[in-house]
Amino acid sequence: MTRVLAAIGVFALAMMVGAAPPQSQPAVELLISQLGSERFAEREAAGKALEAIGPAAVPALIAAAQSQNPEVVRRATEVLGRLRRGAESDTRLKPKTVRLAYKNLPLGTAVHDLKARTGIDLVLDPANVADPLRLVTCETGDLPVWQAVEAFCKAAGVREVFAADLPIPKSEARRRVYYSPPPTPTSDTIPVTLADGTYVSHPGSRTTAVRVLLLPQTFPGHRVTLGTGEVTLCFDVTPVPGLNWQDVAGVRVTKLIDDTGRYGSGGSIKEPDPNPFDPFGGQIFINRGGRVVMFRADVDGNMIQPTTQPNPRVVQVPVKIANPAARSLKRLEGVVLGEILVPGQPLLTVVDPATHIGATFGIAGGTRLTVADVRSTGAGSTNIRLQLEGPSAWQSARRRNVMAAFMPEAPQTPDMSPQVKAYDAANRPIAATVSSYAPANDDGETMTTSIQLTFPGGPPAKIVVVGPKPTIVEIPFEMENVPLP
Repeated sequence: MTRVLAAIGVFALAMMVGAAPPQSQPAVELLISQLGSERFAEREAAGKALEAIGPAAVPALIAAAQSQNPEVVRRATEVLGRLRRGAESDTRLKPKTVRLAYKNLPLGTAVHDLKARTGIDLVLDPANVADPLRLVTCETGDLPVWQAVEAFCKAAGVREVFAADLPIPKSEARRRVYYSPPPTPTSDTIPVTLADGTYVSHPGSRTTAVRVLLLPQTFPGHRVTLGTGEVTLCFDVTPVPGLNWQDVAGVRVTKLIDDTGRYGSGGSIKEPDPNPFDPFGGQIFINRGGRVVMFRADVDGNMIQPTTQPNPRVVQVPVKIANPAARSLKRLEGVVLGEILVPGQPLLTVVDPATHIGATFGIAGGTRLTVADVRSTGAGSTNIRLQLEGPSAWQSARRRNVMAAFMPEAPQTPDMSPQVKAYDAANRPIAATVSSYAPANDDGETMTTSIQLTFPGGPPAKIVVVGPKPTIVEIPFEMENVPLP
């Protein structure tokens, strides 16, 4: 199994990053041998050098991951995981580019057109835009979408409005009537609000499909513990719609230098453990930045509906400044680790299901598949009955948002639900003549789906569960001369 997955890993990396430049095989083998060196510095240097070589080092790393030396296995696996994540990030986060050619166009019309062309939900703040009909001119070359938005804001004389919390629509006051609030918003559904004012270019990254900004010095979410050097910085992480973005899994700070030249450290949570041999993509780590929402109750113990909820675009990152007296950061570098769902991915393969009646198989994310029955109909076809059991939508939402226990989830699209496909012995797909997916139970914790499938002929050679697979991607950022709150 390990060798099969290793081959899959090599093929996947090759497909994502393309042909790699040739490397000296002896040099790669030497670095592989240094992964097991008795000296820590040599092991660290070898891992970084192999990661810098990239896809050309993958075959040797795959072989090293099967070594008898546990240290070599651990370090080779980590490098393979980072290479896989880097290739996945390049593929998934490649930004769309647009060219702006607005000349004496009304502001409102230009914003509407920019929204349509970029897919970003841009809106004008009606209370802070004096004249949406004033004429603007903005002409650019081809730019990534977030850079295009920045160029437009500069030319149009508008600034972006950032909010720490979002309002929740109030319910109609009725006794003993359950109120169903709107679905919990995700980061890509929060509008980018524009208002009149001089545009300020906040430090961050705008080169991928996910924008990362350090919020203004006066943003209310920043926190400083005086005299300790402990600072919590607030980042705005905004993906373009269509990525199936779930949440920020963590922020890793790789370099932090204050204005006195001293090095600090920081980061939100432990980085997910990269395991390239995990066919399900590894564990999922979700973080809401340590924010706590407090709920109130009336005299009868009934919960009072909250009026605001945390903005999911705001991510809190704790850092440690070496010199507590520092007033700015000379350099701040790192990566934001984000979780996205990639639809239509193979999650589980059951070979010869007719021999596995009653067997249960685990799938990533706590989902299980049970082959309940496989039998001939006597009319030249085969019925297969399966049971798919996993966390309910509400339970999954709780992991992403502290408000999810009180806010229903938006309906899932069809490509976000697991499906079952069948193949014959020649690996050709077999279309089901009858297909039924019926919810059997949903107690708020677990969702059980009963699946009935009928295929022509005998039992299929294999069945494959296909659905959304969680994937961790990286958005690097580099910032200079960052004022501290």
